[in-house]
Amino acid sequence: MTTRSYKPELRERIVLARADGFSAAEVAKLFRVSKRSVERYWKSYNESGTVEPKQRGGYRRSRLAEHDDTLRQWIQDEPDLTLEELKQKCSDELSVEMSTAAIWNRLDHLGLSFKKNASRRRATSA
Repeated sequence: MTTRSYKPELRERIVLARADGFSAAEVAKLFRVSKRSVERYWKSYNESGTVEPKQRGGYRRSRLAEHDDTLRQWIQDEPDLTLEELKQKCSDELSVEMSTAAIWNRLDHLGLSFKKNASRRRATSA
């Protein structure tokens, strides 16, 4: 299920009703939207002068993007680093907190792969 933003025309009508002195609860009931939405549109209008919805989704730049050379060097120096060890190095040396999945996505984006040494391989069934 995807949710959509309310159309700008409705948002404008909500803001105009709020500007006419109606409370957020009254406006919410009148337009059948949540009180929180009314408050959010009113705040947006007062701060930026617009009620346009913010961008949803789209490209988000990785926090590791500026550290690509460092990641490459770490993998080159120690190709048997685990994702958890990389996560810890990012935290300690770069002051960047990330999930292991985010680190894996960045490595994959860079085309970096790393192999575990024999002592770290999982046991396989006979």
